[in-house]
Amino acid sequence: MNHHKYLVAASAPDMDAKIAKRFGHAEYHLIVDPETLEFESATGSGEDQPSQGVYRFRDKGINKVIVGNIGPGAYNQVKAVGLEIFSCIGMTVRDAVDKVHKGEVRPLDAPTMKVSIHEGMKNGIGGGRGQGKKHGGGGRY
Repeated sequence: MNHHKYLVAASAPDMDAKIAKRFGHAEYHLIVDPETLEFESATGSGEDQPSQGVYRFRDKGINKVIVGNIGPGAYNQVKAVGLEIFSCIGMTVRDAVDKVHKGEVRPLDAPTMKVSIHEGMKNGIGGGRGQGKKHGGGGRY
């Protein structure tokens, strides 16, 4: 087995994309080799179904996940399959992979969001932590 890869939640399918704000709702997930920076991209779930999450990447040799924010549901799912999670808000995929690979970012030991967005909607408590406008960027499909 070769060295490990990183699963990166991204806003576009390339290395210069910004890290997606939320793991479960990322538009794209990139599987990046931190040694060569070769990558493959998979479309994320966007708004529809975040539940599949990390499980569909299980056979890809991933040992680290890079996100902007991550709620408790996705956090627990990622930890359950034994992966480390790194929050790299505002960075490009390239910078985040580089910093994590060099050990400049510490792994998270708790979710960055208290409540998953879906629970907030069901329970009528909103996403918490003042996220302001709901979703920037493109309209509905």
